[in-house]
Amino acid sequence: MFPQRPGHGCPPSKDADPQVTMRGKFDRVCRRSLSPVRKPLFLILVLSVLAYLADLRTHVLRGIAMPDQPLALMGALIGMVLAFRTNLAYARWWEARVLWSQLVSASRTWLRQVKSFLAMADPQSGESAQKELILLQVAFVRALRTELNGGTESTEMLPFLPSPELREKLAGEPKPTCFLLSHMSRRISENCAQETISGPQFLALDRTLTRMEDVQGGCERIQNTPFPRQYDRFLELLTYTYSFLLPFGIADETGAWGVVISPFVALILLMLNQIGRNLENPFEDNLDSIPLAALSDNLERELLHAFENPAATRQTT
Repeated sequence: MFPQRPGHGCPPSKDADPQVTMRGKFDRVCRRSLSPVRKPLFLILVLSVLAYLADLRTHVLRGIAMPDQPLALMGALIGMVLAFRTNLAYARWWEARVLWSQLVSASRTWLRQVKSFLAMADPQSGESAQKELILLQVAFVRALRTELNGGTESTEMLPFLPSPELREKLAGEPKPTCFLLSHMSRRISENCAQETISGPQFLALDRTLTRMEDVQGGCERIQNTPFPRQYDRFLELLTYTYSFLLPFGIADETGAWGVVISPFVALILLMLNQIGRNLENPFEDNLDSIPLAALSDNLERELLHAFENPAATRQTT
C-alpha cells in the first residue's frame, strides 16, 4: 500500500458552506492587509482632527495652504507608482502559479509515460518499477513544496522512498529535490540498459524530468530574488510623507470633511502598498501565497489513485 498522511484524501464536510468559507478567507486576508496600516492610519486621523481644529480656530492653514494642483499631482503620481509596484508583485505571484501548473502537467505526463512504457515489461517487475517511479515523483513534489516554504526537514518525503538505503542517503542531502531528480534519471537509465524501455522512451522520460527541473529552477529564481528593498523603502517613505501632509493641505477647503477624506485617501495608498508587499513572496506560508499544500495534496492523490482505489490509498503501511 502507498503511505498516506492520516485523513489525507478525505472529502470536505458536506455541511461546510462554500460561501461562508470564502467569506472567512476574505476576512482574514483583509485583516492581514489592514493590520500593518492601522497605526499610521490612526495617526493620520489624529492629524486630520488637529488640522481641522487649528484651521477652525486660527485660520492659520488658509495662509500657508498648498495649492490644490500640486497636491493632486503628487497623489496621482504616487498612486500610479504604487499601482505599478502592485502589478509587478502580482506578476511574480502569477508566474509562481503558472510554474506550479507546469509541474502538475509534467507530473501527469510522467505518470502516463511510466504506466504506458513499463506496461509491456514483465508484469510483476514492471508494476514494481512503475510504483517506484511514481512514489519518487510524489516525494519530489513534497520535497519541492518543503523547500519553497523555507523548510529543511525531509521527513515528509521519507515514507515515499522505496528503500531504507535511499532514505539514509536523502537524509544527508542538502538539496533533496536535486537528489530525487538525479535518482529518477538513474533509474530510467537502468531500465533502458535492461531493455525494459526503449531508447526513444528513455528520451521522452528524460525530457519530462527536464521540464520538472526547469520548474524547480523557475520557482527558486522567484524565491531567491527578493523585491528591491531600495524601491520599496523609497516608495513607502513617499506614501507616508504624502499621507501625513494631506490633512494640512486640504483642511482649509474641506473643513470637517477633511477628517474623513484624508484618512480615506491614505487608506487607499497604504493598502495598495501593503497588497504589493503581501504578493512579493508567493511561496511563503500565508493567506496571500500560492496554496502549495492544497495543490500538492491534490496532485499526490491523483498520482497515487492511478494504482489503488481511493480507500486503499488512504491506508498506511
